[in-house]
Amino acid sequence: MNTFIALGKEVIQRTIQIKALNIDIEYTIAKCLEDNRSAQQALYNYTYNHLLNAVKRYVSDGQDVNWVFNNGMLKVFNALKKYKKNTNYLGFARTILVRSSIDFLRSSIQANSIMRPLEVTFDKEADEGLEGALNKLEAEDVMSLIQMLPDKERLIFSMYEIDGFTHKDIQKHTGINKNTSKWLLAKAKKELRTKIFSHYNYKHS
Repeated sequence: MNTFIALGKEVIQRTIQIKALNIDIEYTIAKCLEDNRSAQQALYNYTYNHLLNAVKRYVSDGQDVNWVFNNGMLKVFNALKKYKKNTNYLGFARTILVRSSIDFLRSSIQANSIMRPLEVTFDKEADEGLEGALNKLEAEDVMSLIQMLPDKERLIFSMYEIDGFTHKDIQKHTGINKNTSKWLLAKAKKELRTKIFSHYNYKHS
């Protein structure tokens, strides 16, 4: 499994500070479709406890995180009629929340102003060193470091390395062409590598 994806899943699990609510998800969704307010609140809390960090990977400002999550949850509630019973609700909701986060971040950056590089180069050895360093850090630290990336780099890094979008998918969802996307990913990895090594040395000095 890709190290970044594995870490992303670990972050979601390890940074939950409130114990997840034990609810009958299928019953709760059925009641939500009947506009039951208690069920809607229960589903909101359940989703918040499990998936808030899916939004935080894209949105760094605390107030914006809450706005994006709430906006995403409105979309989740509106889409519940499309949810297939006895499938993966968290996967269903996560897809909607991630896309809402991407839309928000896309609107806050000027993709068309990014200069496309003439050539994109990759350093396989450096990438392997980055993954090795990630394995030595706590998941919460990795989350914090990702949030420190500039908006454009954080967007591309999160979409490609954590949520599994291809560069073609990224172009479709953001309007950023594939070469620019690859360039931004390389920039994100370089900056993240620098931050991680600095952070790692600091913690272990």
